[in-house]
Amino acid sequence: MITTLYEEENRMRRKTLFGICALTMAMLCGCGAGQTNETAGEARTSAGQGSGETNKQEAGSGTDMDLGAPSGKRIVVVSNNLGGDREAWLKEKAEEAGFQVELVPLGAGDITARVISEVNNPTTNVVWGPSEDQFTSMVAANALVSFTPDWSEDVKGISKENGYSWPYEIQPKLLVCNPDVYTQETAPKNWSDLWEKEEFHGKYAVPVTFDGNTNRAVIGGILAQYLDPDGELGVSDEGWAAIKAYFDYGYKTPTGEDDFGNMASGKVPITFSYASGLKTKCESFDITPLVIYAENGDPTNTNQIGVVANKDEEAMAESKRFVNWIGSGEVIGAYAAANGNIVANAKAEDQMSPIAQEVKNSYTWQEADWTYINSMMDQWVAKIQLEIY
Repeated sequence: MITTLYEEENRMRRKTLFGICALTMAMLCGCGAGQTNETAGEARTSAGQGSGETNKQEAGSGTDMDLGAPSGKRIVVVSNNLGGDREAWLKEKAEEAGFQVELVPLGAGDITARVISEVNNPTTNVVWGPSEDQFTSMVAANALVSFTPDWSEDVKGISKENGYSWPYEIQPKLLVCNPDVYTQETAPKNWSDLWEKEEFHGKYAVPVTFDGNTNRAVIGGILAQYLDPDGELGVSDEGWAAIKAYFDYGYKTPTGEDDFGNMASGKVPITFSYASGLKTKCESFDITPLVIYAENGDPTNTNQIGVVANKDEEAMAESKRFVNWIGSGEVIGAYAAANGNIVANAKAEDQMSPIAQEVKNSYTWQEADWTYINSMMDQWVAKIQLEIY
């Protein structure tokens, strides 16, 4: 299913090649800068300096490079994948392996804008966590170095290959329900049931911020069903009516409340979550929710990792060693076992948590032109914030 989808997306994305520049500018001018439940902490800076364009042209690549053991050279890893206990886990395991890393938690959109804006003066070395389309923007800006990690064959077919970034996890966005309130028969079958069926009105949480990939993917998954080249911002009037109804009939979780906690208590018995967050959330609220797998597919992306182009050859070599290490079946498998991720690496699948195993075996990828959707997202979010939300 995934391989077939990405073969089709390759065809569609070639048509949008000339839109990459517009996408890059949209990232730089994006609305969101706040944190979401996918990120934590404030940005910390500093790393080697260099010209992205020069490094892209000069960079070596391939698994035939003998990178050797970690040198202990300090590298900066910027990631939207460090929430909860993940930052501490990664810091400890990386140090045990011989790496000296500074971890910088940021939202995926903020990471993309930062890496692109710093292309001639980078302050980061490794980018871990943004989606494939966000990496496409970084590649187009000459911000990354071409590199094929040792585990590349173990993730083959999960996403299109660009030679610069590689998938480490699959991230569907899912509806989850309180099992004491809903059964498989009474729960919504699709996202559209939430606003189209009165019995769900006021019973589901909606995004309250628009900077994180999960919240944006939810919006994109809805509007993807109403694309119209003649419509406002490429969306039909029916689509704008649908997204308005989605927000009008949903519950906007106020500060001080937790949407997953409200679901667990039954106060607002339906919410949504990115798949890799389910294990920790279920443990925190002592609940096994009813996970809904939408009949028309779930908005999904792969999260990826890449090396920032830099004139500091020692830093780039250490960055490649780090990517080789963290994406390996052994390490990413241990990470997934601890944190609940759905891994892209076939050699790590048996280490996934039970709920991640269930999701990977049950969800379907929502077929849509995600390159186009993500290129329009800033404009869609602006309209929603000004006119709808």
